Amino acid sequence: MTDSNLHNSDTPADNDLENIADIEKYFLHGKGEIVQKLRMLAKSKSSITGYFNQGSDFFLTGIVDVLRDKNILVLDISNDQSLNKKITSTSHIVFKTKHMGITAQFNTQSIQTAKFKGQQYFACAIPDELLWVQRREHYRVHIPMANNAVCQLKNDEGNLEEFRIIDVSGGGIAIADENFHLKVEAGEEFLNADIIFTKELSTTTNLTIQNTLPLNFNAADSGQRIGCKFATLRVDFEAELQKYINQLDSENRKTLPDN
Repeated sequence: MTDSNLHNSDTPADNDLENIADIEKYFLHGKGEIVQKLRMLAKSKSSITGYFNQGSDFFLTGIVDVLRDKNILVLDISNDQSLNKKITSTSHIVFKTKHMGITAQFNTQSIQTAKFKGQQYFACAIPDELLWVQRREHYRVHIPMANNAVCQLKNDEGNLEEFRIIDVSGGGIAIADENFHLKVEAGEEFLNADIIFTKELSTTTNLTIQNTLPLNFNAADSGQRIGCKFATLRVDFEAELQKYINQLDSENRKTLPDN
């Protein structure tokens, strides 16, 4: 399977994809990362469109589960039996969805019906590659350690744990989990997180986990960086947050060496 198989005549023209330079860099090939992204789509119950018959036919579905050990992707099935028969008879299906501003696309060469947890679903192999186009909507700035910006989360025992906020944008934050206390995956949520940037600027909101990365790629045991997206924010807080981001950006620029 190649990237050209994903972006071909089996789907309607997509101006968003056509206008992306170096689209190859948006393809994921690692099984772990692909499974993580598919599970995110499953958790969010994202509606997915499957195109077949050279793009002239389509159906709506969604990811029910991702069975990594069995290399099976479980998808919702249609209520239309004649449509299901056409879908299972086709030789190529391109799946496409948009999730929180992200365009995701993958394909399968065959799909079949199967029973899962006592119900009938579609099933196909987990894709070998996944197109995942994520564009930054917000400018992200680094927060110096001296600023003491923290995120307070409740652990399983109900006690508050404090994590340093590494950077911030209008859409979310990244926190440092230096001791791997948080066992999380993309798509999960931190509920009622207390976000404290300064004494004057703080809020409580839910956070959706976007990704987890090493704090230091050269030292795997240094901890993990957890990128999070804000849920709803008060309008007045958003305005004050933007002022804070602008101030940080100005201060960070002053520390840069002159060219």
